[in-house]
Amino acid sequence: MSKQSTKLADPMSPLSPEFLQDPYPTLDKMRQEDPVLWSETGKYWIVTRYDDVYSILKTLTYEKGLQRWKQVNPLAQFIPPVRKLTESRKKWMLNMDPPDHTRLRSLVNKAFTPSMVAGMRDHIKEIADYLLDQVQDKEEFDLVADYAFPLPVTVIAEMLGVPATDRDKFHKWSTSMTETLEPAVSMSHMMKANKATEEIIEYLRPLVAERRKSPKDDLISALVAAEEDGQKLTEDELLNNCILILVAGHETTVNLIGNTVRCLLSHPDQLALLKEKPELMKGAIGETLRFESPVQLVRRLAHEKTELRGKKIDEHDMLVLMLGAANRDPEAYEEPNKFDITRDTKKHVAFGHGIHHCLGSSLAEAEGEVAISTLLERLPNIALKTEDIKIRMPFALRGPKELWVKANR
Repeated sequence: MSKQSTKLADPMSPLSPEFLQDPYPTLDKMRQEDPVLWSETGKYWIVTRYDDVYSILKTLTYEKGLQRWKQVNPLAQFIPPVRKLTESRKKWMLNMDPPDHTRLRSLVNKAFTPSMVAGMRDHIKEIADYLLDQVQDKEEFDLVADYAFPLPVTVIAEMLGVPATDRDKFHKWSTSMTETLEPAVSMSHMMKANKATEEIIEYLRPLVAERRKSPKDDLISALVAAEEDGQKLTEDELLNNCILILVAGHETTVNLIGNTVRCLLSHPDQLALLKEKPELMKGAIGETLRFESPVQLVRRLAHEKTELRGKKIDEHDMLVLMLGAANRDPEAYEEPNKFDITRDTKKHVAFGHGIHHCLGSSLAEAEGEVAISTLLERLPNIALKTEDIKIRMPFALRGPKELWVKANR
């Protein structure tokens, strides 16, 4: 078999409000009928089965290779802001292949250790309590705006050493940049993302220069000092990976916290079980990561000609790996569409797998565990104000746009 269209359409071209709200029935159908689906409109393969996604994530047959990616619009290379954005993102370790990725991740990893995360739990609790103090007199509030967003933004800002009071700026910049995560991206979104990148670099550059002169106990200082075999991060690498850490360090965790609260309040039996057995909190976070993956898709590029389930994959073909679909594959999980906090979820791919496994996964899990446990301690009778919950854009990052809850004290 070769590239061919089937009766199934690419649900992301164009993205419908119905699919954005609940993609799983469509993804189930794709996984059953055509698990390696060619999108004629998007010019990419959509992969939905767990075994395929897991295998592709761990093998270097499929790479990041951002410098070789074909733009959706062939005229993009002639548009300076778009070309500049691509050049900037090539320096993100997320978009690199070995050996550059190996070198960069090794350097960044020196500043992002498990001991640092473990030592932050008490402070994360302090931030959570402070945020809940601000809503303690409200009968109802938007959990996303008042809690799920400011908590991880404050954590990552403090870790980097940038003022958490600038979180509205981070939110604006981050929103502009994450709009380009869909498989097919408009030129206007790419130009907007480039402007945000330029602004955040302008914001970070003097902070980096200051840390070179006077190091502090923060991540920027650690990145400035990080060295491996005599090599340090270049100025561009440091600035662009600070952007990556700032965006990735809060975007997915906002969704993780929002998704966990939504899942627990929508499944009262699981909420009651968690209250009865608080030791299941880690399982509740793991099950949310599987059941409502905060990152729904990642992309890979075929490094060479290969074959997948009878489909001929050409060199440089793009593959869109549907993490959310893989995490609900019945071949990987029994009753995958059931939310069960006692489930063993160790093999979920919400954080990816292989060399690009999320560097901040332990921090995200810690923030989620502390955020939910603190919320239930402070507001044990919390309830959803409405079941009609709008999901945010882009599809690649799944979480509630707003989550209005009642305190029910």
